[in-house]
Formats: sequence, structure tokens, C-alpha cells
Amino acid sequence: MIILPVKRTVFPTVFFCACLNLIGQNTESPNYELSVIRCDVQTVPPEWALLERHLIETLNGAGIAFYNTYVEPDGTVRFKERYESGMNSSDDLYEAFKGFSLHTALGGSDELDRLHRYAWEGITRQFTRYGQIYREFDSNWDWMHHGEGYVDFYTLGMIEPEDPLFRDRSIKFAAMFTGDDPEAQNYDPKLKMMRASMTGSRGPLMEWTKRDWIPTNANLVYYNLPFYDIPGIDNTSAWINDHPDNDLFAKLVKGMSDRMAKGDIPLNLTCTPLIANAYLYTGDSRYIDWVKEYVGAWEERTERNNGITPDNVGLSDKIGEYTGHWWGGYYGWMWVGGAPHIIRAQLTSGKVATLLTGDSRWMELPRSQLALLRKHGKMENGQFLIPIRHNETGWHRFQRENPSDYVHLWFTSHDDRDWNQIERLAAAQKKTRGEISDQDLEWAYFVKGRNPGFAERALSRDLRTVIRKIEFIQKEHGDPETFVDNKWILSDPMKLDNLVRLSIGGLPVRVQGEMLYSQVRYFDGERRRSGLPPDVAALVTRIERDWIEIEVINLDALESRQLIIQGGAYGEHYFRSVEFTQVAEIQPPVQGLRNPRTGMVEPVVTQSSKELDGAAFAVDLAPGSGSQLKIEIDRNAGQPSYHFPWNR
Repeated sequence: MIILPVKRTVFPTVFFCACLNLIGQNTESPNYELSVIRCDVQTVPPEWALLERHLIETLNGAGIAFYNTYVEPDGTVRFKERYESGMNSSDDLYEAFKGFSLHTALGGSDELDRLHRYAWEGITRQFTRYGQIYREFDSNWDWMHHGEGYVDFYTLGMIEPEDPLFRDRSIKFAAMFTGDDPEAQNYDPKLKMMRASMTGSRGPLMEWTKRDWIPTNANLVYYNLPFYDIPGIDNTSAWINDHPDNDLFAKLVKGMSDRMAKGDIPLNLTCTPLIANAYLYTGDSRYIDWVKEYVGAWEERTERNNGITPDNVGLSDKIGEYTGHWWGGYYGWMWVGGAPHIIRAQLTSGKVATLLTGDSRWMELPRSQLALLRKHGKMENGQFLIPIRHNETGWHRFQRENPSDYVHLWFTSHDDRDWNQIERLAAAQKKTRGEISDQDLEWAYFVKGRNPGFAERALSRDLRTVIRKIEFIQKEHGDPETFVDNKWILSDPMKLDNLVRLSIGGLPVRVQGEMLYSQVRYFDGERRRSGLPPDVAALVTRIERDWIEIEVINLDALESRQLIIQGGAYGEHYFRSVEFTQVAEIQPPVQGLRNPRTGMVEPVVTQSSKELDGAAFAVDLAPGSGSQLKIEIDRNAGQPSYHFPWNR
């Protein structure tokens, strides 16, 4: 696909339609081979459907406003002419576009995906010039930041699975972390470990210098010290103290480098979506083998350490080789954020391993560590708190549990043990606050039929937020030379969390390397592209282990629409049957059926069902019609892929 320079105007309709014809896979007539059901019961549009379509259209405009304000005609982002940032890299700029292609995949404008690809190229050139990117990938940084930066990379395959440019990049990037790239030997295949906590296109970074930590050092003044036994350093002001007679900054970095730079850390598990991304393009089973091998290595280390995941492993695979303890590693139990970083990395890799293998047993590692934290928890002021840090004094820094962790566990495993934890946290919130206030818990209760009105409330909130963001963007008058590197994240208007939750029954795609996971995904059968067809709204209203319910509505009163529903984001789930409503083929005599108020004949509606056997089926929606679909689902029974349903 040829990408042309972008002007700060909305593209002409003719050009847009030409691009539309290129979106997808091939332009030959598709061989659907899909079961088809027809829904023709006319329905008054519910409030949630009107809000959902309004949000989709508002986000289309918001994305263009963001792009036209912050992106130059050559695709680079308005920023400093020079940016010498040490290891601090491009993650915030890439991350600011994480909603563009994702919105297209949900049913948003094709133009947003096109703009995203153009900006991706521009940012890559821009940070290559700055010096942080080499061979199109960040030179050296940790996987918290790699994960944030490349979270937008994983959405591109959902729009154009056959795009050779991004397909080849996916293979190239994966090779940097599987041991297949001779210039970036980040992975030791014999010991099944990453060789450093900072990795990238130049290979493992075994030693850190002061320059590597500029300008990140100023931010770290607000965190705890990584170690308290470095001579002369007793508070975090050392991060900005580089006095020539007593350079505490240099001493601090040297102490960290000696203990934290070399060897593997749990945070590196966040690279697994990068490997899965290559698999979804290619179907090459060696990527599955690698994920099983690497996640399995961390399971073994946890078992070796008496059930606690160690946060640092030396180059010999010895736990605590450079710290002397199972704690004290980079982004580990002690520094910076403690347990949340370890749990998130384990959840991320567990979901990837489950997707690729079809076996949810990979969720046991994060489940076990959450149980460990609960074991060391305590009650304080009527609330149960868990520790998130550990050092020589033991477990400390107690805080409330994160409900999102348990929602991710339950979503992936559908294990009653995980749902029981959700019930516990929801009950605690209702007891202390009078209501469930966490959106993850609100949504979990909604898809169990226990939180009516959540969809309308959530979509309305998001609309208000997007409108405020647009107003902020339109008033932008800052000087790019004064912009900080998270400027665009703060301005990003693409608020998609609830659209993902509600329309496809998915987990919000957040930072630290997340991929999209969902109950279903939609395609436009007529235009052969990803996402909801125009004027169609969908709401996943129930999620159970073996079945789901979806309400689908065609808001267009004149034209029919064909909606293709796929099992999971990547076709990993199979459908076995669907129940739906439709107008009965045989109607009784008209007498007695005419509505006395409207004069209209009310048709007789019947409940129908159809056997299915595959990862997708089509729904022909008559004008102004809708239906509640109850779908029997066989989870993780299919081979996940970016390929569209008609090309599998």
C-alpha cells in the first residue's frame, strides 16, 4: 500500500474510497463459507446503541483533530529539534497512537489506521535521528517502556494481515528476542533467559552509565532508593547530585549497574506479545515453542525459589547472583513499583501463552503470586491491604488490591477461583463505599447480568471525556521545544476502554505491552473490512464459560447490513450454535394483529437456532432490525491468526 504525505485537511471522499478498497487482504471476491442467519425483527434503537455509534463517530473526528494538531506533513511528531535522552526512548510517542488502528478494528474510520501507519514511519525516522532507535527498534530500554511503546504495533495486523512491511517488521523484531538475530543476542537459548534487564536492537546492555539515565534521573527523585547500602547515599536526591567533588549520581548508577544490569528479570516476560504478534502474521509454530519455553523457565525459577518469583537471575541462571537475594532486581519486588510490575508482566505472558496454546494453565503463575501477596496482607482501618514491596526488612508498603488483576485472570481462565476473588473485592467496595466504584468490577458484574445501566453510564462518561479532550487539542498553542515526552499521552483523545469492553466483550488495551483479548470481533461482510459495519451497534451482555450473549442492532432504517462475528480477537474460539429471534415464516391471519394505536400489523416473532462449527458466522440484519444472540462457544479450540474469517 502506497502511503502518501498527509496534509492538515480531511481527505477527499474519492481518495478515501480508493484507500478503502485497499483495506483488508485481497480484492478478489471472497469465499466466505460461513453460516448465515437472518435477523429481521424491527427494533426501537436502545440508548446504548445510539451512544455507541455516537462515540464511534466522535472518536473518528477526535483522532483526526489530534493528528492534524501534533503531526507534521512528513509524519514526524511536533517535538524538539534535538532530543538527547539516554535510554529514554520513543515509547510515549508511539503509545499516543495506540487507539488509532484499534478504533479502526472496532469499526472506526479506515483513515485512522492509515494515519497511524504514516505516523509510525515518521516517529521511527524521528527517533532514529535522535539516536534512540536503531534498525527501526529502540536500541536499549527495559520492557516496561518497550511494552508501552509497542502496544500500538500489535493492532496493525488486525487491519491489514497481509501488509508485507509490518509483517516483515514483526518477524525482524521477534528475532531480536528469540536469539535469532546475530546483532541483538538478547536471549540465551541454553539457559532460557534474557541476558540483561535492558535490551533492544543493539543487544543486551550489560553496564549503565550516567548518560543512560538522563533525563529520567530527575523523575526518580520522587521514588524510593533502589538500594540503601550504597556508601554515601541515603536519599533520592542522589539522582540529581553530580557535584564534581562528590558525584552521588555516578555512585548510584554504578551501584545499580553492578547489581541490576546483567541477567534476567520478570519484566522481560512483557516481550511475549511481540513474539505472539509474529505468530499471528505467520502461523509459524516455533514462536509458540519459544513462548512456552520462556514462560516455563520463569515457572521453574518460581518453583526453585519456594513459590516466590525471584526478581533477578544472574547470567549463570543463579537467583540473586548479583544482589545476594531473590529480591532487589530492576523493576522487581523492591524498586520501582514493586509487585504490580511483576504481576502485570506475568498476566501479560500468561494471556499470550494461553492464546497460543489453548491452555489456561499458564495463568497459574500470576495467580500464585497474587495468593502470596494476600497471604501477607493485613486489615487496616476496615480495609484489606497487600504488600507490594520486599527487602531486608520483609514485606512492606501495603495498599489496596488491584481488581483488574483478577478480572484478567477470570477473563482468561473462566475459573471459579478467580471469579470468587472478584466477588470478594466487589463486596468489600460495596461495604466501604456503598457501591462498586471500580470500572473493571462494574463491567464484570454487568456481563453477569448484575449491573444494569452500566453500558449507558460508561459510554456517556467516555463521550464527555472525548469532547473535553477535543476542546483541549483545539486550544493547543504550546511550543514543541518545551514539550515533555509524555505530552501526547496527556492529549490523546482515543478513549476506547469501554468500547472494547462493551462492543466485543474485551479487556481494555492498556500500557505495558497488552494485546487485544475479546470474546468476539466483528467484520463488515459487505465492505470486507475489520470492525462493525456502518450504523450497526453491538453489546456483549453476558459472558459464561460455555456461552455468551450479544445484542446487535442495525440503526439504518433503509439499508440492510451484514455483520460477521468471529470467536475471539484472532479466531481462537469456535462457535457451536446460535439462538436468535426472527419474524416467523408463517404468519397467522392479519385480523387481530393490527396495533389499534399505530394501525400497523405486528408480525409474529419466533425464537430460532442454528448449529455452527467454526470460528465465525454471518448475521444479515434487515433495516432497523435487531436481535439478542445467545452463542454456544468452545474456547481456545481454533488456531489464532490475524487472517480475516473468509481467508482462513
